[in-house]
Amino acid sequence: MIIESYKTLYQQLICRFSPPQVDWVNKALQELSDHDDPQNKLLELSAVARRKLRDAELSNEQLVIKVNETLMPFNHWSYAEAGRNLLILKVATLSDVNVEGLVKQYISQADEWEITAIIRLLFALESGEPLKYFALDVGRTNNKQLFSALLEYNPFPQAFYTDHEFNQLVLKALFLELPISTISGLKQRANQELSQMCEDYIRERLAADRSIPVEVWLALAPYTSDYGEELMFKYLSNGDSEHRYNVIAALLQQSPLSNKRKQRILAQQLHEKNEAILAFISRMDNN
Repeated sequence: MIIESYKTLYQQLICRFSPPQVDWVNKALQELSDHDDPQNKLLELSAVARRKLRDAELSNEQLVIKVNETLMPFNHWSYAEAGRNLLILKVATLSDVNVEGLVKQYISQADEWEITAIIRLLFALESGEPLKYFALDVGRTNNKQLFSALLEYNPFPQAFYTDHEFNQLVLKALFLELPISTISGLKQRANQELSQMCEDYIRERLAADRSIPVEVWLALAPYTSDYGEELMFKYLSNGDSEHRYNVIAALLQQSPLSNKRKQRILAQQLHEKNEAILAFISRMDNN
């Protein structure tokens, strides 16, 4: 329930905010409760939240909101995003508020910082399909800040996107040179079309003598063709350690691990110098 998400977020923020920030947040929450038109009051408070709070990332520790049975991380939110989202959740808990209407009104008058915040929050608003329009609309932008709000540990696309919509999200992230390892459910939502799209994307990049995104292997591996698998084996010995790391991560998605993949990884282990990669390879025996 939204009220539970609100309570969890409030408890986590109060112990991390400074005393002046706590005072401002508590006053803002009370104003929303008392106001005749809380949705308009929300817009007023949201406009000053970035100044009252700050843009620094909330925490290095993992912080989560449990929405039904799904854990939704929020430690990567900024203080301002977290504060704004707490205010949004507060309004969403009021009995006469329509969540879809709330989101529509908020986004229609929001700047990109505010839109970033509410897109991160969509899943916790528990309205599913009616809110998908807003996520898809943000997905059309080339603004990396906004687009990242959909990518970074956001459960909404995993839960509500079709395979085609999810695949397009992944491909656009690669095009914008954003990390896809942060996409919630990338492994679970993997499909043959996505692997083929990644293969075609790699072919195009190679034909144009352009670099390949280091994380593309994570989306390619699960349903890759023989050609794609040979490409992964080739990049397993690439001079860029990020390529090697992500190829191994992609290969290890297979369970049980095929003998062919295991032998190629073991061969790489013999002359690998990167400690992080060696530590990763050592997990193979548990695969």
